[in-house]
Amino acid sequence: MPRDYYEVLGVDKSADADAIKKAYRSLAKKYHPDVSTEPKDVAEAKFKEISEAYEVLSDPEKRSLYDQYGFDGVKQQFGQDGFTWDNFTRADDISDIFGDIFGDIFGGGRRSSRGGRSSSSQGESLRYDLEVTLKEVLDGKKVSIDVPHTVLCEPCKGTGGKDGKVTTCKTCGGQGQVQSVSRTPFGNMVSVRDCPDCRGTGKSSAEKCPHCRGTGRVEKESHIDLNIPKGVEDGMKLRVSGEGNAGYNGGPPGDLFVVVHVKQDKKFDRDGTNLWTGIVTTYPKLVLGGEETVETLEGEKAVLTIPAGTQVGTVLRMPGKGLPRVNSGIRGDLLVRVSVEVPKKVSEEERELLLKLDKSAGSGKSKKKSSIRKKLDEIMN
Repeated sequence: MPRDYYEVLGVDKSADADAIKKAYRSLAKKYHPDVSTEPKDVAEAKFKEISEAYEVLSDPEKRSLYDQYGFDGVKQQFGQDGFTWDNFTRADDISDIFGDIFGDIFGGGRRSSRGGRSSSSQGESLRYDLEVTLKEVLDGKKVSIDVPHTVLCEPCKGTGGKDGKVTTCKTCGGQGQVQSVSRTPFGNMVSVRDCPDCRGTGKSSAEKCPHCRGTGRVEKESHIDLNIPKGVEDGMKLRVSGEGNAGYNGGPPGDLFVVVHVKQDKKFDRDGTNLWTGIVTTYPKLVLGGEETVETLEGEKAVLTIPAGTQVGTVLRMPGKGLPRVNSGIRGDLLVRVSVEVPKKVSEEERELLLKLDKSAGSGKSKKKSSIRKKLDEIMN
């Protein structure tokens, strides 16, 4: 069992994406096998460990699964038995970090084992924040959202050339990258960067497409229908495949992640599938027992039985009146905390009855029981 990923990177579970990336960059510079002062096998093991942690924690979907289900959740969802460079998808992050590593040592320059965008790559994923009410959590909801994103330019078919006409870039020979060699005290340093003429695509055109200005992508606002499932939890991410930004060079589009936020309710507090509320009753009902009506989340009036001898602050349970589990018809409970209202002013008659009740409370057990019940009956009637 590997170490906890947050512990590996030395960050809290509440750390944001920038903090996670910063921690990884720092550790990568320290333990990369080409620059680390540690023995090679130790450095390689350390670098693999921190890279695996970063792979999971830098990906919103993988991080969410890891937070909920641990290592097994990530492996079951993505079929991972361990970290490999092939399943490390954040190439841009790795490229930036490697550039910093070699830049620190050789005074600039970057070398990369990966090409630019001459090969197809997936478009960026997007995030959309959606607010729902507790009532909508109970019933589920169908929503329509408008999401701005990029799509392939139809006139040029994503090539960036006018009418789709492109040729192989003469500067990089279609590789999408150019190399430069610089001398350092340690020898010649080869630096690889995206071709400035084709911007890493490997293709060039005599004329740029006037619709997308040569980018191959245009902005568009798409109308998306989405089903919010019953029982959705605050912070839950719903994935809509293919609704992110367009891919590069024929690559697939990214995904849209809809993050659900549950709005605070004035009457109910949520605790998983259970709901909390409160009622104010009378002292006689606490002592003798009785009934009160409680408003449910559906807006209905439900009868709550108060057992005799109920203490102030007691929590009474109404089964099946809470929220459903996600994708399940099973509902939690409504938990009702009982309190009593103490009047600031009482009538003379009420004052006398309360004084008699207070005096009778100090009598013998059998007499006390009948006396209290009699006085309470008088107050209630």
